[in-house]
Amino acid sequence: MEFDPAALPPNGMYKLLISSVVPRPIAWVSSIDAEGVRNLAPFSYFMAITDDPPTIAFACSHRGAGADGKKDTLRNVEATREFVVNVVDDDRAAQMNVTSGDYPPEIDEFEVAGLSVTPGARVKAPRVSDAPIAMECRLDRIVPVGRANLVLGRIVYLHVREGLYDAATGRVDMHRLRPVGRLAGNLYTHVHDIFEMKRPNADYRG
Repeated sequence: MEFDPAALPPNGMYKLLISSVVPRPIAWVSSIDAEGVRNLAPFSYFMAITDDPPTIAFACSHRGAGADGKKDTLRNVEATREFVVNVVDDDRAAQMNVTSGDYPPEIDEFEVAGLSVTPGARVKAPRVSDAPIAMECRLDRIVPVGRANLVLGRIVYLHVREGLYDAATGRVDMHRLRPVGRLAGNLYTHVHDIFEMKRPNADYRG
């Protein structure tokens, strides 16, 4: 089959894209508004950009409840220029799903999902206490792309759960991390079946 994005029905390209680009990591973004109300929401259009300077990005679509169509996360990041990206693992998947609901701006998703909160070390935005990894970020820039905004953040501090970091390799242990990936519709995936392939480049530093 062949598809012309311009000829697809409403929502058709969205469904095709999210079921083709899989699995996707989940940015569980915690933020705070100017009045101090906490917000927590997952985004699966998420990626690492570069390690120098350490930069990550997530896309926030215009499907919020406000008159401007912006989600609370985007409004908070615009106001405070800070946020935290928490990594979702097996044990927190159900709570992450709870925070994906459409809640009014005054609702604290940490409380709705029954999550413990820890203040940020370098940013005012809080983090999920039990997340295996949390990356505190300051806003680098926001790039409008169609009906979405690409939010780029500079990592200024990281929290990694005890026992996950391998000092010998400098990497997080993938077998212990057990992250959750996003598929399409109501589908997610566990990252349990891990295999290794050596790069043909002897100087590979990954």
